[in-house]
Amino acid sequence: MSGRQLHSERAAFNELLVQSVDETIAGILGTTVSSAFTNYMHNNFGLDIGKISSRPETLFRALHDSFGVGGDRLAKYIVRKLYQKAGVEFLENDDLSLTEYVQALKTRLTDEELH
Repeated sequence: MSGRQLHSERAAFNELLVQSVDETIAGILGTTVSSAFTNYMHNNFGLDIGKISSRPETLFRALHDSFGVGGDRLAKYIVRKLYQKAGVEFLENDDLSLTEYVQALKTRLTDEELH
């Protein structure tokens, strides 16, 4: 895979993750809260929404810090939505963190493009 193709695949994955975050938070808590959370991530964690696929652990920490246990649930809904958007079955495994789920899907989708 060329560097350009890999960049394109990562951008496509990031877009899926951004959509999953936006749709989940806006769907559950509303668009105002979704926008406020995006600003909170930027201001308090230095994480822009467009870069979340490179720092999913920061996204999940920001969700937890913002919403407590509810943020942990939101994080799980986001990961489920991401898998759904990617057309991959989400198989729950207590040994994996949500960050590991995101990384595994990113790797899987990139590897599928190689074959």
